[in-house]
Amino acid sequence: MTIDQMLLTTFYLCHRKAYLLKNEIHQTGNLSFEADYGQIHLVAFADEMIDDGKNKTLILNRTSKSVRERHTIESAFLSFVMELRGEKSEVVVNFLNGQKKIKSHDELILMMINSIKESFEKPSPPDPVFSYACKGCPFYPECIEISSKTEDISLINGIGEKRKKTLLKAGFTDLKSISNANPQMIASYTGIELKEANAMVKQATAISKFQLILIEKPDLPKSDHEYFFDVEKSDKELYLFGVFHEGTYHSFIIDTDDWESSWKAFLEFISKYPSAPIYHYDRFDKDVIQKFANISKTKSEDLLKRFVDLYSTVRKSLAIPVRFYSLKDVAGILGFKWKNPNFKGYDAMLALGEWKRTKDQSIMKEVLEYNEDDCKALKILKEKLVEMININ
Repeated sequence: MTIDQMLLTTFYLCHRKAYLLKNEIHQTGNLSFEADYGQIHLVAFADEMIDDGKNKTLILNRTSKSVRERHTIESAFLSFVMELRGEKSEVVVNFLNGQKKIKSHDELILMMINSIKESFEKPSPPDPVFSYACKGCPFYPECIEISSKTEDISLINGIGEKRKKTLLKAGFTDLKSISNANPQMIASYTGIELKEANAMVKQATAISKFQLILIEKPDLPKSDHEYFFDVEKSDKELYLFGVFHEGTYHSFIIDTDDWESSWKAFLEFISKYPSAPIYHYDRFDKDVIQKFANISKTKSEDLLKRFVDLYSTVRKSLAIPVRFYSLKDVAGILGFKWKNPNFKGYDAMLALGEWKRTKDQSIMKEVLEYNEDDCKALKILKEKLVEMININ
């Protein structure tokens, strides 16, 4: 058996995906290092190496803003292989905001290698377990279908591998057993807060009945006017601000190298109704506004008070029959359809960077359509929340 760096990190993110692709996942790199651990052949990679004759410094170059957990796994595996080879080395990860030396984690890597061997020797793949890594995975629809047929408790948002084992041990084996459970009992078995356990019970019911269930009435501002706001960002500090207001979509391109006129135009636009709420989804959009307020020395207190995060509102207020609470998942269950359902935030990031380099308007058109749909989806979601308030 051969285990390389990519197979190991894929297994770390998803045992099932690694099993299904075990004969297809192969990595190449500038520098490869091989060693044997028993009958298992290990292959690790580095992007650069500094060798002073006594010690080697192996470098992994990554494009994230910080060192992610998977980067630590990659680095620890590389360090483990170098130890098997009898070579003194240290492993460093370069990321966008700096550099970090990674310590060895031999026990963790040994455990993962043995887990891979045990898993791959079985005749069928592991059961689906869901995490953030599922979005965009080609097996995700299949995993949802498999879990739905068995009413697997992994379909409930917040139940990962560890929590699933705890719940199964306590006798909560399917969606029905969760939906019929006393939240106090779930809280005592799992150690989670009672409020979270109550939401878990209601989401199990929502999935079983395929309906939205009100957890608590959301507190939304009342206004004759409102803005629906969404931000796209490139990897080169180029921003697209999209706003849907009174039936019309408006966009503002803001570059950190030349931001003043576009930022001013955006502020003037949303100041037409200075007390109108600005709906957005999750904290990123509001953080970007705070960033440009700091750059421009704009007084932001009153502006930021107008921001209403529909993500946190939904999480507190509604149990929805979806595994993930992304805007696409939530608005999608309400019937909203994106013009290009396969275009994602990551695609928008790459496309904006490409547009900055080429000024190809066909690229910008695709990003604008995606952003406009995000803004319109916010409106649909807000209207559903109001409907739920009125019904109940």
